Amino acid sequence: MILVFTACKTISVQDNQYQTTNEQIVLGSIGQDANYLLESSYYSTAIPNYTTPIKVQVTAVPFNRSSYKSYVRAQEFQNQTFQVVFVDSLEQKPSFLNMELVDQVGLITLLNDKTNQDIKEYLVNRTESHMVTKISIAFPETILKVVQEAEEVFIEPAGKKSIALHLYKEKELIKKVNFFEGVVFAYQTASCCWKENSKYQLEIVDLVESDSECPSKSYLSAQKAKKEIDYYKF
Repeated sequence: MILVFTACKTISVQDNQYQTTNEQIVLGSIGQDANYLLESSYYSTAIPNYTTPIKVQVTAVPFNRSSYKSYVRAQEFQNQTFQVVFVDSLEQKPSFLNMELVDQVGLITLLNDKTNQDIKEYLVNRTESHMVTKISIAFPETILKVVQEAEEVFIEPAGKKSIALHLYKEKELIKKVNFFEGVVFAYQTASCCWKENSKYQLEIVDLVESDSECPSKSYLSAQKAKKEIDYYKF
């Protein structure tokens, strides 16, 4: 029974296990997991200040039975009326977009920047908080097409405490796409790894998936990193 329940909460996307969700999750946001018996939810709690654009890798992935079922379930809870038609017997399948933050160095620098001091302090005291680094999202055909035609995609500010996808072609902005224009049905998160700097201050030095370990002498718990700082100072 445990294996069955776990399978209901995850799907395979490009050979990686993603958590399914009914929530309108924003790529690049910070929040916490809430695991229930048959599903997993993610509660967004903060949006960092994206003073520097962060590159997004976009891949079109054909729906299969599992991903389509997750999409249909999520659409019931999200305010979207477009429909994706999936017929398993047909060779040509509709596609969704898999989006991943790929500028890890830029993202870590951004989180450590003074403009995100409040976000950093929040993460220090909330070890269970994560950053959404990958999402699977379905869009209407018109948006799907223009995203696929873009040469580069970045996360950038789109208002007060709001971010959106900015699409570029030949280095010119061609369109802004808000996440709420699609249906998010799966996601992955990454946790912060903490370490002291030369001034004995806590810094984020890496972002790792839940099943990964932090680099040497860095910790998932900021509090543990603090103890290490105090120990060596002593």
